[in-house]
Amino acid sequence: MKPIQLQDALRLLEDHEPHNLRLWKLSTGDILTYQGARYVGTHRRGGTHRVRLPKSGLIREFRDVTLFEIDDMEIYW
Repeated sequence: MKPIQLQDALRLLEDHEPHNLRLWKLSTGDILTYQGARYVGTHRRGGTHRVRLPKSGLIREFRDVTLFEIDDMEIYW
């Protein structure tokens, strides 16, 4: 896996192209995988991003710090 810095990963996410994301669920620590997720919006002050899932059309919001992989690139701080 190629490493990428968090800020670069968030810029990559915000290009509105589909991306494969892996992140931790805060409440349980489970790993969530979003295949082909497209950027919808962000809340900079709250540190969250929203993505739309292609199969269901649902919008999911996650904290930036829970994202640990984008397109098979490991994210570091």
